[in-house]
Amino acid sequence: MIIATLLIHYGKLPMRHQPVKSSRIASVAYNPRTSTLEVYFLDKSLWEYRQVPERVFHDFLRVVSKGRFYDGVIKGKYPERQLG
Repeated sequence: MIIATLLIHYGKLPMRHQPVKSSRIASVAYNPRTSTLEVYFLDKSLWEYRQVPERVFHDFLRVVSKGRFYDGVIKGKYPERQLG
């Protein structure tokens, strides 16, 4: 469902998103070849973060509070752009 939604909203083939439990974040995806992280929010916005180490993605999947981790470790720390 998330992949279909991303295709409809953004018209691009998305990375393989993994649903997460969060009050703000719907799913996350990571491309190790390009060190790119995508974060898809429940408000249907999609953000891309470049130059993200793979360990940060794995830590993101493991933490209990995805929103707190996003705010403290990802947002504003890596080159970013809103994809939708």
